[in-house]
Amino acid sequence: MTVFSLALESGNTGLWYGRFIELPGTHARSQDRQSLLEVLREELLYHDSWLRKHGEQSRIREAFSMNVAEEIHDVVNLGESGGEVATFEFDRRTVTTRMLDHFIRLMGHNRQDLLGLVSDLTPQQMSNIPEGKKRDITGILQHVCNAEEFYLSRLGAETDQKYEKYEGTSESEVDKLPVFQRLEVVRRACVMCLRDVVPKKGATMFTRAEYTNNPSEQWTAYKVMRRYLEHEREHYYNIREYLGLPAREGIKSS
Repeated sequence: MTVFSLALESGNTGLWYGRFIELPGTHARSQDRQSLLEVLREELLYHDSWLRKHGEQSRIREAFSMNVAEEIHDVVNLGESGGEVATFEFDRRTVTTRMLDHFIRLMGHNRQDLLGLVSDLTPQQMSNIPEGKKRDITGILQHVCNAEEFYLSRLGAETDQKYEKYEGTSESEVDKLPVFQRLEVVRRACVMCLRDVVPKKGATMFTRAEYTNNPSEQWTAYKVMRRYLEHEREHYYNIREYLGLPAREGIKSS
């Protein structure tokens, strides 16, 4: 039986987030610890099918167990736009060139899924805000762009200049682009910057006070990379729910 290690976090918002340490990009959220563990079982099954769909190898088997290896509480504004996310011990690992290639390939799979979900939506679907929600789907996609720029900015002030160079124009001009074009430009520039900067960061822990409400939040290159994956998957699930679809295609919720 394969044992998968979990990293859990809970915030002052009442939300719980979790992921599988060995499987970057996995993501689950819930209102309490027990239900989070149940959702994580669904996430593991979904991730297995997701990896296979995209031509990746999967070592997930029917017989598995889960072990909580790390758990952090009182994360400030967890789940809110601009909120903090936990920094775990496993985030201290160095991102090797091979790992970076793997992360970027998974980012491409996430983006393929996201665009496949939204590209053919009508203007009415794109602009609809379900009851109790704050954004329409266009707003979610803009938020994905904003988050990718934010994660990149955590790598240091020198990255800001590199990013604008790779964009080919000013960030303010990119912000004005139609959302699908902005998604493409931001992702392309981010990937070029990540390839340039991440290999130089090693396992260093760092903070950056600019562009954040949480200036003391600790970051590593590994945390930056996993957040690219987790955040986009979270909002892929979010949009599916907007459209009346189950968050995880092909997985029956418990």
